[in-house]
Amino acid sequence: MSAALATEWIESGVGARWLEAIRNETRARYALVGEWLPQGSFRGQPDAFHIWIPLASHWSRAAFAHRLGSFDISVVPSDAFTVSGQAPEAVRVCLGGTISRESLAVALGDIAQTLQSRPDQHIGVI
Repeated sequence: MSAALATEWIESGVGARWLEAIRNETRARYALVGEWLPQGSFRGQPDAFHIWIPLASHWSRAAFAHRLGSFDISVVPSDAFTVSGQAPEAVRVCLGGTISRESLAVALGDIAQTLQSRPDQHIGVI
């Protein structure tokens, strides 16, 4: 059944249209990253579902992830992706999923604010 459905999607062009829609959405979300985060503060590709944020020396990946948790933002510290050696002070941010572009923009604003702060500073939500 799955093979028949996949064949139909390929032959009818539905699969190609879905793929293009997903790529367009991914590029739009990546463009939001460029609007909200300081230039040079992240690494990524326009067609990717994730970005990496290398952290300034005053942030540990655990402290940064914890601070973002106070905004209900989940990021993944680099430990989860390190095979050997010391994990870099960085976090991975997912741009995909069911979150709306509007919610993503709010989250990116909170991330930008956090990047500008220090672990010992308390930043409030207005």
